[in-house]
Amino acid sequence: MINLIKTENLNLGILETDFDIYADIINTFDDPILKEDCLVDLEDYLVPKYFSSGMTLAIQSNEMLIGYVMFKFSNNSNSINVDIDELVVLNEFKNKNMEAFLIEGVLYIAGEIGTRNVSVKLDKSNNELIEIYKKMGFYLLEENDNNINLTVNVNSIVTSRKLNEKFRDIPNDYVDYKSLTLNNKIAQGRSSSVYLTSENEIFKMFSSTSFTYIKDREQMLKRLMKLNINEVVKPKKLVYYNGVFVGYIMDYIPNGKSLSKIEEEGCKFEDKIDKIRKIEVVMQKLHNEKIYVCDLNPDNILFDENNNVHFIDCDSFVIKKNVINTSVDKKFIDPFNKIVSERTDLYAFSVTIMELLLGVKIEKNMGYKEICDVYNINKSKLPVSFKSYFDEILNKKERLYLSESYENYVSQLYDGPVSDDILEQKSGKASVVVLIIMVFVVAIIGYLFIKYSR
Repeated sequence: MINLIKTENLNLGILETDFDIYADIINTFDDPILKEDCLVDLEDYLVPKYFSSGMTLAIQSNEMLIGYVMFKFSNNSNSINVDIDELVVLNEFKNKNMEAFLIEGVLYIAGEIGTRNVSVKLDKSNNELIEIYKKMGFYLLEENDNNINLTVNVNSIVTSRKLNEKFRDIPNDYVDYKSLTLNNKIAQGRSSSVYLTSENEIFKMFSSTSFTYIKDREQMLKRLMKLNINEVVKPKKLVYYNGVFVGYIMDYIPNGKSLSKIEEEGCKFEDKIDKIRKIEVVMQKLHNEKIYVCDLNPDNILFDENNNVHFIDCDSFVIKKNVINTSVDKKFIDPFNKIVSERTDLYAFSVTIMELLLGVKIEKNMGYKEICDVYNINKSKLPVSFKSYFDEILNKKERLYLSESYENYVSQLYDGPVSDDILEQKSGKASVVVLIIMVFVVAIIGYLFIKYSR
């Protein structure tokens, strides 16, 4: 859910892939066929088609559904209009201003995207809801024997009800875009551009016109600004244009090389192990904070002149539940886990370090089977401990950190097979000592293997 307002026990937000909330909404449906069709979609991790033609806002109290509103966008005479399709508040919450709260959420979004009017068609017998809309400033557009059409001018109602003050959450130390002087463009991405400012700061500006995308990035970056992980290049300040979030000023990116550049140039086996260890440590720190890298790839991992690792492009990080990531390169998409999580990060990590260790290029559009083929052709180059790790990653849904896999490998050498219960207890608890041992032991094994296999 992309929060519009979140307090201790009340949450109003935009639904995306919030399957649990969709299930609560669907269970209020009277039509059994519609209910069944929607629940089938949820089982396949799909937003039901019934909701896909517009946007849905929901209110929850302590994660219990209070009500929801569905609305659609349409173009009319070069302007955008919003039509409210359905507004439902559960019986126990009626007449407690929840209906007005949902409508205000629609009006706020309509104002942010430049909508001229918001309209609604109601059954003439629904006197209570008609009265709620009229009290909020909606007026009669047209009516017939059965229905009544109401509309409202968005600009006037946003101003009169002070909706921007109510829904916008702009930090006190924000940067006004109008105050920035952009010297030159440093980089261009799929949905953003990176500039160097006259103050010698780096400004990342989003180019997407999607309200939900921009709102989601704003909330996530606010969370990252509080993050105490030095290896992540974090936002310093958020940038707004006329009250709308447009990008952020980021921490200084140190001089260095991306992991992809290091892969191209090549490096010693023991240096590869050292870099892998450092990447895993940062990834584990983020996972401990329930933050997922999502787009973990060699271009977003930088090593500075002192061989310190830095994660860049932090606005791709995920802090929400039930995110299905389809925007990364195909080769990094986990074949067994759809929802972005620690597991999907660990799969992308395994593909990343496979390229580094094998010294082969895995193309962006390669799928799971093609990656398995690359691995099987080249795995003779690897020590046994790494083969054990990649065999687990490529053939099972469960995921282990490389350090955990190595710990299990060593345990089996000396103590025999490790039970599933012990594996579960150890998950997420690999110590720094194990990581250091892995660096030296695996480096020696790899060095000897490569030396005497020539």
